[in-house]
Amino acid sequence: MNSKELREFFVSQLTNGDCIFKVRKVSARYRMSRGSFKTSEIVRDLHTLKYRTTDKNRYIFSDGKVEGELILDDNPEIVKFHFHVDNGFNYFYLSFKTFEDEHIYGCGEQFTTLDLKGKKVPIWVSEHQQVIKIAAKLLRWKLKGKPEPDRVTKYKNHQTYCSFPIFISSRNYGFYVHDDSYGVLTFLKDRVEIKYRSIPKSVSMLCADSQQELIQKFAKLLGISPKTPDWVNNGAIIAMQGGTDVLRKKYYEAKEKGIKIAALWAQDWCGHVITSFGYQVYWNWSVDNELYKGIKEFIDELHKDGVKFLGYINTFLKEGAPLYNEAKAMNILVRKKNGSVYLVKSTTFNAGIVDLTNPTGYEWYKNIIKKNMIEFGLDGWMADFGEYLPTDSIVYGGEADKLHNKWPTFWAKCCYDAIHESGKENDIFIFSRAAFGHTVQYSNSIWNGDNHVDWSDEYGIGSVIPASLSLACCGTGVTHSDIGGYTTVMFMRRNAELFRRWSEMNIFTPVFRTHEGNRPKDNVQFNDPEVVDEFAENSHIFAELKEYRISLHKEYQEFGNPLIRPLFMHFDDARSKVEKREFLFGKDILVSPVLREGETKHKVYLPKGNWIQFFTGKEYPEGNHVVDSPLGLPIAFYNKESEYKTLFEQVTKNHYKGE
Repeated sequence: MNSKELREFFVSQLTNGDCIFKVRKVSARYRMSRGSFKTSEIVRDLHTLKYRTTDKNRYIFSDGKVEGELILDDNPEIVKFHFHVDNGFNYFYLSFKTFEDEHIYGCGEQFTTLDLKGKKVPIWVSEHQQVIKIAAKLLRWKLKGKPEPDRVTKYKNHQTYCSFPIFISSRNYGFYVHDDSYGVLTFLKDRVEIKYRSIPKSVSMLCADSQQELIQKFAKLLGISPKTPDWVNNGAIIAMQGGTDVLRKKYYEAKEKGIKIAALWAQDWCGHVITSFGYQVYWNWSVDNELYKGIKEFIDELHKDGVKFLGYINTFLKEGAPLYNEAKAMNILVRKKNGSVYLVKSTTFNAGIVDLTNPTGYEWYKNIIKKNMIEFGLDGWMADFGEYLPTDSIVYGGEADKLHNKWPTFWAKCCYDAIHESGKENDIFIFSRAAFGHTVQYSNSIWNGDNHVDWSDEYGIGSVIPASLSLACCGTGVTHSDIGGYTTVMFMRRNAELFRRWSEMNIFTPVFRTHEGNRPKDNVQFNDPEVVDEFAENSHIFAELKEYRISLHKEYQEFGNPLIRPLFMHFDDARSKVEKREFLFGKDILVSPVLREGETKHKVYLPKGNWIQFFTGKEYPEGNHVVDSPLGLPIAFYNKESEYKTLFEQVTKNHYKGE
């Protein structure tokens, strides 16, 4: 379907009654608990507007009382329309016919599904983890005496860190709703429904000759992420915390074990607090000089070795911390309607949110980053959170419920501006958890958030692939996950097998990074005897693929092709259109990770072509195969015709695991 055909297809619905417009007035209610939301609305004054007449590109709709007009842009590349209606209406409904045989993808980060056909998708940035659901799942597993990794809750309860008002169709068209309000996209059997708690600024319809071209268009529409510094490709970014002495000891032990290290990541560089949730960062963004005595000298040691040093920051300031007190005195924290600071709770303690719509607050926070982090010597950081703006809060920039979805973009841009103004664009690497719309153009990478240290498809290792693929469908180019996951609750623990399988998968991603998790002592870490040798080898494999990975980064920067890709981006067959447990890394590497504990025989689907298995050299034709999958053998294949075949052959030779 080309632009002309898409335009004709849509215009015909405007005039024959297949396209339905409704407007209404609503009063919306939101309830937030630790970043997760429930919402409802009271509807009044509903109007269904029917087509009346056309004046050039203006289509008039009315019910006799209310009149609206839809204006189509005269643009051969993008079919874009604007909808205007009488003042006072704050709810928009658009429904139009689509195709029964199509698949739908995107809408941000989807953790349990790739194809959204039949789903109702809220467009609302939220905390993905929901405590009650997690506890219920774990209790169910406990009572049954066995895990149920393939069991997921109903999609209607799905919430996500990264919510994009974008979807694409397997019919090579896609939609982008240019609005920041709460929305719901519903993909019925042969219709799409778009509902918004505002009148959207505009809606764009894009089409292309292929899925690859369509994804490229959305990447350019939203903006390309800043270039990832080359040093990220040099090896592992290893999470360590506990103070300078602990880091120095672990670093030199890791070197002795032969681990290829790109950076150390100390999230507690600013201090820590021990809570019922675990070992947590002290949310005050200034170095803890007691815990990290002599850290600047150690950073210099690392830099002489060519190793970088990363930290952590988020949108909050812990209540009572020095920077919190300073921000409170400056009146630059998000407030309640009574004027008091709006305190939120993510885990166990209260925190205030810097009002990033307040120019004074924005400049203050940006300068904290410049002075306390960049000038101090940090080479990057996790830019955490961004989902927690309460809808009933008071912020400088306007109505909080209309700014909630944009909060991750304000946050990422604050970090980006600090880096840009410091002239460090080519050196500093940041990764973000939350995103909406244009957020990606301000962050080097989106990471998949706080995955569980388990094998589950909903929160654990099984959720990572659909999350990255659905983001790729929206044009997001650089994604990755914590090796081994993050969240430990109740009796959930990261064992050696999970860490090893996650490490094997993440060799073939843009970033090879570990996380100690919220309960480090309860979980296997990179330096445990059971995993350290394989982790060291995997860090070398990751580094040896640097040439290929840099070529993918260049391809993304120039064309918008994501590094992690769904199979259907390059293969037009039925299985590739729905595959969510395998992914392409670039167009030449297919990765089929082991996602179940104890699995030693692994089912693999290979699309058209001839494929060579990494580390065994065995050749496979297209089709379904069962391959041996012992621990220590990453399950990945490269295209026999790849221009990087010589590189892949050398990597296989260096780490041969065949008979």
